[in-house]
Amino acid sequence: MNRIQHGVATAIAIGCLGLMVGDATLAFGNRRLQAEIGGRQQYVQQSAQLEGLYREIVRALAELAARNNDADVRALLQNHGISYTVNAPAAAPAAAVAPARPESRK
Repeated sequence: MNRIQHGVATAIAIGCLGLMVGDATLAFGNRRLQAEIGGRQQYVQQSAQLEGLYREIVRALAELAARNNDADVRALLQNHGISYTVNAPAAAPAAAVAPARPESRK
């Protein structure tokens, strides 16, 4: 092997070593990102499972605040971006009207 061939082989070996280090660095970074994404997916799945419970808690707090006219609970809900309105109680149904009798034709 002459001097030129030796230099070319050494340059190729150094290039391969650099590519190997770069690949290892990218693989390590990829594993770290995959672990982070896995943690986020777990959080989203757990949050979705608890969504019904959260809705029921908020509904119960809103009903409690409306029933007792509790300004503190209303303020707590408003601080979290939740607002509600109190519907007026439904009017009592009107007294039943006797059905009209059909006229008899003679």
